[in-house]
Amino acid sequence: MSKRKIVAHQALIPPYQREFYSFVYENKVLSKFLDRQWVQNILTLGNSAKLSKACLQEIAPHQKVLQIGSVFGDELGLVAQKVGVYGKIDVVDVSMTQLRNLRSKYRFLYPYMNFINRDAVEPFLEKYDVIICYMLLHELPLPAKSRVINQVLSGLAPGGKAVFIDYNNAAWWNPLRWPVKMFNRLYQPFAERMWQSEIMSFAADLRTFDWHKTTYFGKMYQKTVASRKTDLY
Repeated sequence: MSKRKIVAHQALIPPYQREFYSFVYENKVLSKFLDRQWVQNILTLGNSAKLSKACLQEIAPHQKVLQIGSVFGDELGLVAQKVGVYGKIDVVDVSMTQLRNLRSKYRFLYPYMNFINRDAVEPFLEKYDVIICYMLLHELPLPAKSRVINQVLSGLAPGGKAVFIDYNNAAWWNPLRWPVKMFNRLYQPFAERMWQSEIMSFAADLRTFDWHKTTYFGKMYQKTVASRKTDLY
């Protein structure tokens, strides 16, 4: 089990990721630096632990969990601990560089973690109890954002949860509202859309899910949870 390989589907890195994010995700040295938890604490303005804890609240032991995209820091390891050895975790990422980093980091600790090289805009092959989309949507242009959100919703088993953690439209009184907005406008060109639209507005079928949203740090961040209704089955 410790020699678990990455399941490859010949995923191609999308043009928008190559242009705006490959300098991070395809750079092994920079990725290793950003993977330190203290760095993530700084980049999230001290909110990394709080956001990870918010994510863990939606997960139960022994569940079948899918995480969309590799995440720097401790978040994925905390998810694995919560799920436990009788559960299952699949991690999907379009970057083989990031998947290799994760495999090296976690393969001995969590042999029930699987690594899949796949673009999340494509349909998933299985149904999951929980699907996590952690600080990913703000990196996606509008068409990809909509497709990923709807693929996540389609991949849920009856009663399953989609957990979206990302930026939100910060409160007008938040002193960091404008500095963060300017930074995103300069370096993360798709992030501002998270300020303009609710995640649920991208769903093709709202009626199939119960939606709940919680905000953090003066509304700078959000956790939006979509729970697939069971009375439809």
